[in-house]
Amino acid sequence: MKESLPPQEPQPQSSSHQTKLEMPITPRQKFALFVKNSLQLVFGLLIIFLFLAIAKLIVSYFESTFPASILGMLMLFVALSLGVIKLSWIEFTGNLVLKYLALLFIPVGVGLINYFELIASHWLVIVFSLFFTTLLTLFMVGHCYQWLIKEKQ
Repeated sequence: MKESLPPQEPQPQSSSHQTKLEMPITPRQKFALFVKNSLQLVFGLLIIFLFLAIAKLIVSYFESTFPASILGMLMLFVALSLGVIKLSWIEFTGNLVLKYLALLFIPVGVGLINYFELIASHWLVIVFSLFFTTLLTLFMVGHCYQWLIKEKQ
């Protein structure tokens, strides 16, 4: 017959393992967090729209057909890479935009439905273009990767 062991009392943990009791957030702290997040959002949007505005000026000055939004993103990427803009300045705004990105595609879906007849009449050309441009992209990326690996060795 097995003997049952007496129940053991929990051992006190060392101070490094103790969990800190979480205090409830006061209304003042909630308001402060709201103000902080709002300012981060406005500051991030200001930076992003500043790069978009500069890109639009460049595109209109040179009378280019290059999309200003893409140029603005490239300029923002370069500024982030060079450390001119800190990631923490736009991270909150970027995460918020990414969180609701799917909502931005709803107008595109509605636009596709509006032009269903046109798409239906040219479906073969659209499928052909999508298929072969995807293959071309994969081919080019593969060759560039192999060339870069060869150069590295």
